[in-house]
Amino acid sequence: IDRQITFESVGGLGPHIQKLKEMVVFPMLYPDYFKRLNMAPPRGCLFYGPPGTGKTHMARALANECSHGEKRVAFFMRKGADCLSKWVGESERQLRALFDQAHQFRPSIIFFDEIDGLAPVRSSRQDQIHSSIVSTLLALMDGMDDRGEVIVIGATNRIDAIDPALRRPGRFDRELEFPLPSKVAREH
Repeated sequence: IDRQITFESVGGLGPHIQKLKEMVVFPMLYPDYFKRLNMAPPRGCLFYGPPGTGKTHMARALANECSHGEKRVAFFMRKGADCLSKWVGESERQLRALFDQAHQFRPSIIFFDEIDGLAPVRSSRQDQIHSSIVSTLLALMDGMDDRGEVIVIGATNRIDAIDPALRRPGRFDRELEFPLPSKVAREH
């Protein structure tokens, strides 16, 4: 990760930065406070909006902001299509290995860019392989026991193309829309 990318390098998305600090940065840097207050931080966040609005840049900045001093956060970035394999069961094995590695190096962030390529809407016309991958991803997100220490973030240009089960509570708890920037946001 380029350590130069911070929240200061993200322009026009001030409300998004504030929400991510509350949802991700504080639970990762201060997990004891959340446990003491009996608060459960979100497990995941979904970024959506048109291409070029800063979704991937924001995820990289978030990973850098979570790593302060001796406290380091592991950042795992995967493109949705990169997780797919032509061998049966290999994609599911790679997903399980990714979540196991994130659990081992926690606190960590798993970022799926273009998640609509990995977890498209399941339908009767769709092949069984994509359905199995979506089911595996759902099971892995449901099985995370260290809330706040492993955060899953997905980014997509087409929110209607991802499986609706991913948007249910306990998976991608929060959704942040990245709209086209206004004139003021462009200047910033």
